[in-house]
Amino acid sequence: MSDWDLPKNVEKVSTESVGGYLWESGVYKATVKMAYLDQAKSGAISVNVVLENSDGKELKEAFYIKSGNAKGNKTYYEKAGKSYPLPGYSTANSLCVAAADTHLSACLDKTEKKMVLIYDYDERKEIPKERPVIIPLLNSTITVAVHQIIQNKNVKNDAGEYVPSGETRSINECKFFGNAEGKSAEEMHNNSDALVFDKWAKKNVGIVIDKSSKSLVKNTPSTSASIFNQSDDSAQQVNLF
Repeated sequence: MSDWDLPKNVEKVSTESVGGYLWESGVYKATVKMAYLDQAKSGAISVNVVLENSDGKELKEAFYIKSGNAKGNKTYYEKAGKSYPLPGYSTANSLCVAAADTHLSACLDKTEKKMVLIYDYDERKEIPKERPVIIPLLNSTITVAVHQIIQNKNVKNDAGEYVPSGETRSINECKFFGNAEGKSAEEMHNNSDALVFDKWAKKNVGIVIDKSSKSLVKNTPSTSASIFNQSDDSAQQVNLF
């Protein structure tokens, strides 16, 4: 079994529940401009993607596919006696099925180390760093369901812990992926009709999901298209590969 595979007893989880600049919530055709592996200070491993839509706007997101050192560097978590894939693992696997017609573990067996522009918090700008690039995903055309979300902007307190600052920011979050023809990863796997994107769009196009702690919010939201602008350990870039 590949180091990236889920154990056989892990429960199947659907990522397709219908329910640069920010993208409005909606369904988009996009190109995978970049896809690479990275690792946080905690030891958690992520698949990082840069998507570009037909308007030339980029969306950057990291999907955490392995937990940090404190949680055993696992691709899954346990709840009520059952094992489930990490949410980021499910989303990244959805992307691999949609873009390359194969599963995440197979995609990660085909990486090559290349120079990638990574945001450096000391330099306060993007600088080239070597990362394992996921070759099967590059330049593929996919369909993606995207939410626009308002969340707390965290800052480090005197104890070194990240806590809500009283400010918010807006980000994008990819919910699930499909192929260029608009058939979702699960519909591809099940050989079923392409329905889920239309159903999702009817409930989600144009909405903004507020996940902030309203009692702590003092200022107007700060806007960011990329989760790589976060100032927390989950987004710190380190050279552990």
